[in-house]
Amino acid sequence: MVRRLMIIALGLLVAGALAAGVSWHRMQTYLDSPLAIDVATEFTIPSGATMRAVVDELVGQGITDTAHWLLIDARLNESGGQIKAGDYILEPGTTPRQMMATFIAGDVKLERVTLIEGWTAAEALAAILGHEAVRDDLGIALTKRADGTPWLEPDTHRTLASRLDIESASIEGWLYPDTYRFARGTAASALLAQAHAAMTEALDAAWAEAGEGAQLESAYAALTLASIIEKETALDSERGQIAGVFSRRLARGMRLETDPTVIYGMGLNYDGNIRRRDLRETTAYNTYRIDGLPPTPIALPARASIEAALAPVEGEALFFVATGDPDGSHYFSATLDEHNEAVQRYLSKLRQRP
Repeated sequence: MVRRLMIIALGLLVAGALAAGVSWHRMQTYLDSPLAIDVATEFTIPSGATMRAVVDELVGQGITDTAHWLLIDARLNESGGQIKAGDYILEPGTTPRQMMATFIAGDVKLERVTLIEGWTAAEALAAILGHEAVRDDLGIALTKRADGTPWLEPDTHRTLASRLDIESASIEGWLYPDTYRFARGTAASALLAQAHAAMTEALDAAWAEAGEGAQLESAYAALTLASIIEKETALDSERGQIAGVFSRRLARGMRLETDPTVIYGMGLNYDGNIRRRDLRETTAYNTYRIDGLPPTPIALPARASIEAALAPVEGEALFFVATGDPDGSHYFSATLDEHNEAVQRYLSKLRQRP
């Protein structure tokens, strides 16, 4: 009798072991088989969601057809409490095991925002705050110029400069134009800090590379001149030439006489046009009326413009004006007479346009 009971018990143990082995194999097969999706699928884990709620939602959306094996695997590996909230992209071919690893690692879908060369800080901030995935923790108000473009008042500049530990009273020029990727819910201040750190790194590297050959008195002066170069041309081939013109004018005590600085100094009054009276009005940025550089940059310069400001092309040109050609190029002149002739050619081309 005892022997028979032992045989039965052993049989049950064997059967149990076989059943467990079969179940284990089925679970592993499930975990390593592709999910039931044939296109990239977005899936969101809300903050505070339980493993059970997440698995139920996966089943509800048809991403997987069973909750059983996922819950058992999570219980065995104690991973249920490790999943992180966020927006995820599940690609076709992803297995449940890979999916869970993604949830635990927090490899969330990344959003992106692009800051464009030549934008003002206000335009960059408008792009950041206008992104639906960015969390606004700044609590500032953007105003608009007469032409409808965003504008930051001096007090707002000072507030943001203090927040970013910028020594100057303005954040103008201090944000690096680039595409930034971020997780949904990222604070606007974090993106500003990232763009500022990138510009600081680019400026420091360019200043160090220029070394004793730099003709400007400081890296900030280089940033300011670079912002003017950025607004004057969209052609990489001209940056160094324009830098050369401005550098020679500065060296000779000539005023820069550049329209983009005048426009920046007009502030809220700029309506898309610049008139003779605007050129005559004295502002801190009107380089027809002030000597040297304006007090701050006027835009976000690209790295190429910073490098051009620190390594201007040698030559005799002291003037430049648009050619009026579709490529946006300029004509460079060494004398005022030559420059005036180039201006007349440009105006003639303008009059010929429909």
